[in-house]
Amino acid sequence: MRLLLSSITPLLTLFSFAQAPQRMSFQAVLRDDADALIVNGPVGLRISVLQGSVNGAAVFVETHSAVTNSNGLVSLEIGGGTVQSGSIAAVDWANGPFFLKTETDPNGGTSYSISGTTQLLSVPYALHAANNMQGPAGPQGAQGPEGPPGVGACQVIRTGDGRVVVYNESNAYGFGRNLTSGSGWYTRSLDGPVVAALASDSAVVLYTATSAYGFGPNNTSGSNWYGQSLSGSVIGAAHASGRIVVYTGTNAYGFGYNSTSGSNWYTATLSGAPIGHVEAGNRIVVYTTASAHGFGYNGTSGSNWYAQSYAAEPIGTIGTR
Repeated sequence: MRLLLSSITPLLTLFSFAQAPQRMSFQAVLRDDADALIVNGPVGLRISVLQGSVNGAAVFVETHSAVTNSNGLVSLEIGGGTVQSGSIAAVDWANGPFFLKTETDPNGGTSYSISGTTQLLSVPYALHAANNMQGPAGPQGAQGPEGPPGVGACQVIRTGDGRVVVYNESNAYGFGRNLTSGSGWYTRSLDGPVVAALASDSAVVLYTATSAYGFGPNNTSGSNWYGQSLSGSVIGAAHASGRIVVYTGTNAYGFGYNSTSGSNWYTATLSGAPIGHVEAGNRIVVYTTASAHGFGYNGTSGSNWYAQSYAAEPIGTIGTR
């Protein structure tokens, strides 16, 4: 059995937060060794927040009993389970980094046979800010104008380069440049529900639990879809000018300019456990415990991956604006 963590917010972070005391929304897709979904079954989970590194001390631990749905998806709120140690409200999010360790018993008990760890990036600091507000609340201001209505069953995402994608659970419809008619629609069938979507200034990427789909420039038709199978669940994603990256625990997949076709997918095999990513201009770096992998411009192919190993795990990153 194996656990596939799924991103759940439009910006591809792993968590969203409610009003204080905050809880973290969490979703995961369970598959067996034959890559078949574990559907409509009880699962037991132990969730640990680790401080400092992937092997750091657990500052909060809780357990959950849940049931997967017909898509193999399990949903829960971290902070709403049975506490084993620590307190989610007492975690000092400013004193990171922090990592989330998940242990799962696919039979619904406490014999945890599936384990995975991923870094919590920027979102938990919203919780830190909420927990550190001082003094009483100020007077309430005047009510602002009503916002636009929310998006319904069909989701829409658009780029700055004139491409729009509308998608539902089974298909994605891209509207963009067409070299014959000027503009046109391009349809792509999906192999499952979209987990998340993101856009650069010229392309859109959607991904499901098993595949990623890029909609971008094409030298023959003007625009087109490009599919990419994934080695596991996406644990992080990033977008830069003209380039988009999604990565799993073993591989990073870059979608960007290709001098022959217009757009294409480029795959990098990761060494070490992924820690996070950083974007700068039109370049993206995914870094692990053992190496950094940069996705950027290549004078021959248009885009490519460049790997750099290091002797010690990084303690920080920075990129130009």
